[in-house]
Amino acid sequence: MSKHLIAIGIAAVVGIAAIGLMADEYGEDRESHEHEQEHRGEREWDEDPERRKQVRDGRAEEPESAYLSDPGYPLYERECGDCHLAYPPPMLPAPSWNGMMGALGDHFGDNAELDAATSEQIAAFLARNAAGETRSEHGKRTWRATRDRATMLRITETDYFLGQHHEIPAKMVSDNAEVVSFSRCEACHAGADQGAFDEHEVRIPGYGRWDD
Repeated sequence: MSKHLIAIGIAAVVGIAAIGLMADEYGEDRESHEHEQEHRGEREWDEDPERRKQVRDGRAEEPESAYLSDPGYPLYERECGDCHLAYPPPMLPAPSWNGMMGALGDHFGDNAELDAATSEQIAAFLARNAAGETRSEHGKRTWRATRDRATMLRITETDYFLGQHHEIPAKMVSDNAEVVSFSRCEACHAGADQGAFDEHEVRIPGYGRWDD
């Protein structure tokens, strides 16, 4: 093979590698940009009364984290988040939250009873921010998936949740000592406590980034 052909071959390999690196960087930059856009939207929600008005008028969507600004959130987070993730209220419709709050004596096998006043305040917070009440994208999708179904108390049993997780093998979750259950959202979603469940940011312990 001539030196000229060898040089061309080397140049081609280098060029392909460079294109690959550029593609990776572009993908990372795009993901970073999308993440920043999402959080910018959340900041605008906190700071911009006009956007809140647009949401009320049906001209805009709430950010997924809107419930965090509800004055009832600190109590909910303190009482419920002490044992598990303070699940975002849009993950279930109001009838489900009402059913759950009315049966805290047997809360999935545990006694989670609260005094009447505290229970009433948390129930009201959940109802205000439940799927069907909120205008966030997640809330709307959950509402569509649950409105014609019998009341369910487990987030992991909703059609929306199942549709988002059905491709994940059980060995990565239930057979994974660092996760154990699909109910432990925070194990794979770093932003779960802020209502952020971006599918591009899923990291499964022991397996790394999940990309379906």
